[in-house]
Amino acid sequence: MRYDYFPSAAALVLLLACSSQAAEKPRPAQSNQNQAKKVWTNDDMDQLRARGLISIPGQEAAEPAAQPAAAPAAPAASAFRVYASRLDDPEWYAERSIELQAEMERRQAALNQQLTAIALAVDRVTQPGVALDKDDAGVTPAAGVAILQAKVQEVQYQLDELSDLARQHDIAPGVLRG
Repeated sequence: MRYDYFPSAAALVLLLACSSQAAEKPRPAQSNQNQAKKVWTNDDMDQLRARGLISIPGQEAAEPAAQPAAAPAAPAASAFRVYASRLDDPEWYAERSIELQAEMERRQAALNQQLTAIALAVDRVTQPGVALDKDDAGVTPAAGVAILQAKVQEVQYQLDELSDLARQHDIAPGVLRG
């Protein structure tokens, strides 16, 4: 009579694996069991809103009902405006324009550096060796220039699209100029 121990050994390994996973799960803290919990209801919403703990996206913050009479009123210009979409926010256009212009300057500097290196190579002034820790612009110098020019053109297209989008949403042109 021959016994096959494989199924019982597999069941034992499976049982041990499941029990070790259950032991590793984090347990909730036992110290906060006696602490009372607050359930917020619709009646509490006005109280929370008055304390400034609730906000609804797309709506401007309401003025607090109880303001001290001696305190001067805050100017309306310093309050943050809330827009229905970021596409209506002039500050978003300004920030995006600054980011794209900085990227354009970086890419233009890389292109100028590549063109300078090619001009110096004609006069047999070159950097010794290959910098393996830096990205290469292309396989040949001409291909490298074409790739860098395409990258500069890509950022220029993004700036043009941002300008068109701003015009569609009635954003003043001076906002994009920073």
